[in-house]
Amino acid sequence: MIVFDTNIVANNATTQYSNFDFNSIVKFDNQFLCADNAGLFKISGTTKISQADDLTYISTDCYFELATMDFDISSQKRLRAVYIGYEADGDLTLKISTELSSIESYTLPATTSGQHARKVSINRSLKGRYWTFQIYGSGVTFAIDHIKILPIVRGHGFDQN
Repeated sequence: MIVFDTNIVANNATTQYSNFDFNSIVKFDNQFLCADNAGLFKISGTTKISQADDLTYISTDCYFELATMDFDISSQKRLRAVYIGYEADGDLTLKISTELSSIESYTLPATTSGQHARKVSINRSLKGRYWTFQIYGSGVTFAIDHIKILPIVRGHGFDQN
């Protein structure tokens, strides 16, 4: 039996596991999660970790959301484009919303050779002061290098509703 929940910190000790085919492990919400090239797994049971019965595959649907922002500009604004540097083995979805508009979604196609920079033209119907950006991938492994957003500030006469 392998016991993970030892008081390693209090004992000022380190731990090494052999026959452990994962490259990382974390304790989250009182469960141990392990990862390898095949995905993310939850450890359960008390038998040897190398047995497949002790592993449960966890979906690789994932997303991240940037903090809602106003770009330090109190006026309402629109965007012409968002520039994203990324790498993905499948299509991603960029979702953008404001406090005045519904969510608009844009597809970021899979990249074929490493990091790729892409310009995403934004629908002109999106306007508002506060903007929220989310990138979502269903079963996709991806890495984001940069996101550049250049707002267009509207002058006098901009509809405040």
